[in-house]
Amino acid sequence: MKTMWKRLTAAALLTLCVGMLAGCGGEDRVGVVDLERVRKEAPLVQKYKEKTEEKQKSVTEELQKAQSTMSAEDFQKKQQQSQQELNIFAASMQRQFMSDIQTNLGEIAKEKEVGIVMVKEAVPNGGIDVTDELIAKLQ
Repeated sequence: MKTMWKRLTAAALLTLCVGMLAGCGGEDRVGVVDLERVRKEAPLVQKYKEKTEEKQKSVTEELQKAQSTMSAEDFQKKQQQSQQELNIFAASMQRQFMSDIQTNLGEIAKEKEVGIVMVKEAVPNGGIDVTDELIAKLQ
């Protein structure tokens, strides 16, 4: 019985939150962005990919040099350390990219007088598409 009430309460809160975010009856306009298209078309994404590939290439070269001079156990530790380094670098690039997106979407929202910008898939009834503007700003 308690779980049913918890589920009902959660559903009611979710419905309320979605209504508030969608601007139910308000004058705020909703902007939408297609992030998949941004990832494919924005030139800045290519720059981040290139940086990541360069880092991976340099780590791979470093590992190849180290392999001949290290014992198997030390080399395995070096591989794990290098993999961790690559993961941290990739996460850093992703955070930087998301920061760039958020900054530019904030500027676009002000220009277009949009109250909120959401991912296109989250807004069932359209909205003002700002994808092209975002791609243009991510040069």
